[in-house]
Amino acid sequence: MSDKQLVGKVALVTGASSGIGRACALSLAKQGASVVCCDLRAEANPQGFEPDLHITTPDVISGLGGKAIFVAVDMGDLKQVEKAFKEAIDKFGRLDILINCAGYWASPFRDFVDETDELWQKTFDVNTLGVAKACRLAISLYKTNEVDETWGSRGRIVNISSCAGHVAIKGEVAYSASKAALNHITRAGAIDHAKDHININCVAPGITATGISRVNFEDENIINTWKKINPWPRLGKAQDIADAVMFFCLPCSQWITGQLLPVDGGFTLGIAS
Repeated sequence: MSDKQLVGKVALVTGASSGIGRACALSLAKQGASVVCCDLRAEANPQGFEPDLHITTPDVISGLGGKAIFVAVDMGDLKQVEKAFKEAIDKFGRLDILINCAGYWASPFRDFVDETDELWQKTFDVNTLGVAKACRLAISLYKTNEVDETWGSRGRIVNISSCAGHVAIKGEVAYSASKAALNHITRAGAIDHAKDHININCVAPGITATGISRVNFEDENIINTWKKINPWPRLGKAQDIADAVMFFCLPCSQWITGQLLPVDGGFTLGIAS
C-alpha cells in the first residue's frame, strides 16, 4: 500500500517554475498529487538556487513518475488566471489544492516616498487581486467536490504571504501592504467557507533564498544585517517553506483553517540583537 497521502488529488501551484513554488509543486507530487504548474514561463529563474535549474518543474515531476502540466499565467491578468483553472479541469477533471505562491517584489529596497503608482498597482495586481481571484475560482470548484472523509475536506488553499505582512520592514511598503491584505483575505475567506469543508490557511516566509531575492543574498552588508536580526543561526531555504505548506495540505491539518504560520527562523518574534 502506498504511503503517499495525496494520491488522486489535483493541485494548482502558482509561481511553480522556481523557488518556493517549485519546492511546493515537487513536494505535492511526491505525495501523489497531479500538479498544474503555473508561472510566467516554464523555465526556472536563472538566478535561482536550485541545482537543477535547467529542468522545468513538470519535467522534474515526470522524472519522478508523477503527473504535471505547465500553464503560462500572469497573475496580474485575471483572464489568464481564469484560463489556468479551465486548463486544470480540462486536463485532470477536478481540483483539490491551490497554492498561491506567485508574487511580485520590486528591488531594490526604497523609502515609501520613492514608491510609484505603477509599483503599487503591479504589486497589488499580482500579490492581492490575482490571488483573491484564484481563491474564488478554486472555492467555486471545491464546492462541487464531495467531502473526502479521510482528508476531511472538499479542498485546501494555502496562500504564501511574508513576514513583511506581519511586521514592518524598512523599504518595502507596497509589498508589505499587499501581503498584509493577503493575510486577512485568508482569515476572512476561511470564516466564509469553513461551513463548506474548505480549509484556507497561510504560510508567511521569512528571509528565504530564492531567485527573486538573489540581489539581496549577494549583498554582504544586507546578509550580515539579516543574520544579526534573525534568531535562528541560518537563513531560510525554499524547502523550509514547502514543508510547512505540505502540513496544510495533508489529512493531519483538516481541522485547521484561517491560520497564519510564520516560517521565519524566529524573525517575527522580536529584535534578536
